[in-house]
Amino acid sequence: MTTNQRISTYFVSIFILFSLIIVLFSIRYEKSNATEKLETQMELYAKMLESGTPLQQLPDTTLRISKINAEGTILYDNHICVDSLENHANKKEIREAHRYGTGSSLRYSSYNNQLYFFYAKKNKDGYLRIAKAYNNRSEALPISYIPIFVTILLFAISTIAYYSTSLRFRSTIKVLKQLIERVDSGDKYNFPDNEFSEISEYIVRSYQKLERTQKALDMEREKLWAHLRLSKRGLCIFSPQRKEIISNELFIQYANLISDRPIQYSEKIFDIPELFDIVEFFDDKQRDYKNVLETKTMQVHKNDRIMVVHGIVFPDKSCEITIDDITEKEEQALLKRQLTQNISHELKTPVSSIQGFMETIINNPGIDPDKRNFFIERCHAQAIRLSYLLQDISMLNKLDEGSGIFDRDEINLNEVIENVLKDVSLELEEKGITTEVTMPHNAIIKGNMSLLYSIFRNLIDNTLHYAGSNISIQINCFRVDNEFLHFSYADTGVGVDSKHLNHLFDRFYRVDKGRSRKLGGTGLGLAIVKNAIGFHQGRILAKHHPGGGLEFVFSLRKEPLPVID
Repeated sequence: MTTNQRISTYFVSIFILFSLIIVLFSIRYEKSNATEKLETQMELYAKMLESGTPLQQLPDTTLRISKINAEGTILYDNHICVDSLENHANKKEIREAHRYGTGSSLRYSSYNNQLYFFYAKKNKDGYLRIAKAYNNRSEALPISYIPIFVTILLFAISTIAYYSTSLRFRSTIKVLKQLIERVDSGDKYNFPDNEFSEISEYIVRSYQKLERTQKALDMEREKLWAHLRLSKRGLCIFSPQRKEIISNELFIQYANLISDRPIQYSEKIFDIPELFDIVEFFDDKQRDYKNVLETKTMQVHKNDRIMVVHGIVFPDKSCEITIDDITEKEEQALLKRQLTQNISHELKTPVSSIQGFMETIINNPGIDPDKRNFFIERCHAQAIRLSYLLQDISMLNKLDEGSGIFDRDEINLNEVIENVLKDVSLELEEKGITTEVTMPHNAIIKGNMSLLYSIFRNLIDNTLHYAGSNISIQINCFRVDNEFLHFSYADTGVGVDSKHLNHLFDRFYRVDKGRSRKLGGTGLGLAIVKNAIGFHQGRILAKHHPGGGLEFVFSLRKEPLPVID
């Protein structure tokens, strides 16, 4: 099939489809109008019958009148014996009347196979139905053929115009078709020595150049988009008119962190007061736009975040703004400095004690054996404290390194708590501390046994060391939902002052420093608890217990969600 034939086929097909749509629309429109007229007529007859007008006085005495109850049973019909009629509850006109008050349908009667227009109206006794019979369908639904004739006429005119025009371009289409086929196949094309020679040669060269350029642009575009998506900084490039050319999602997020008002479009960043210095830099009228880049960097402290904003002006007066959130970097650097200082301070005490005791023993060979044993025992105690401290530091370092270090298994928390209480039973008995555990039977999560044990063990150790004697501990799993187990750990001990509540989980934080060291605490127990709960994607808070003492409320996720770095 030639190109001209295909175009002709498409033209005829589209026109036929268009004609069918017009005809169908005309039929549907005429049917809708006829139905509306019939519904209006039937509505008038229904009102006359409801007002008490006898059937003989209606304009049309051939109407079929039926009375139907709410269940669809025909109680009366002026044409047919009702005993021979089926239930009409599922008839279209009855269903519509039940739902909307009135209903209608055009169908053949199952009684005599004659075409009827049925109209039903809902009333207090059920339904009043009026049916009008038709001798033929064309009488009921007249169709206007004027749109069809108009369509045929338009088709004839369009066909003549199409063929008169296509004859002029048929040869041109043939030449261009051959040219495109040769170019696509990579064959060498000998251009004809006619008026199409120059334009054909130009088309081929332009096509080949465009193809090479498009491939290069596609490759560079993919590189750019990959860079923007993977970048951890917000970036946006603006035209000389300050219109966005390209940006990533982080740019809008960071801009909204700086702005006091929500920013929907990137261009609104130039209205943020905190970025006035950058905007002023871009607006510098004295700048001599040479073939060099000019930059400006500033820091913005807003909403407890630290943002570094970097602006670049290009020689064509377009510009680029990048926003980098360095809050976590600064916080991590500060924490590392503090942690290093705290570790150094905490290690200094036991090491100094051990050194002092050992120097006393070495410098006094004739020391009393009892004193020698005392000093050795103190060295041993400090060595144990130092060992506990190093273990806790190692645990925190592992938790900081990430979740990949610790395995996850199906863990029954009832068994974990039972093992912890068994291990500390002697200490609890010595201090007269009672325990009350309320746990569901299905307290099972996918977690790490060692970390889960450390959570409950450190909480109980904290009570043992600081809460006092003759008190009680309540461990209560008070809620289980689809995602989390929610716990409350409370004791009735001495508690802590309100100013300490927000710092209990800080590393090396002690409410009573002297007492903590005397009791052998490392100051890292509750920090381990917080990090271990964080490993299980939960949260922990400290508050005053209503019965006195301290209460920890925390959650543990049943199934870990995937973590995306």
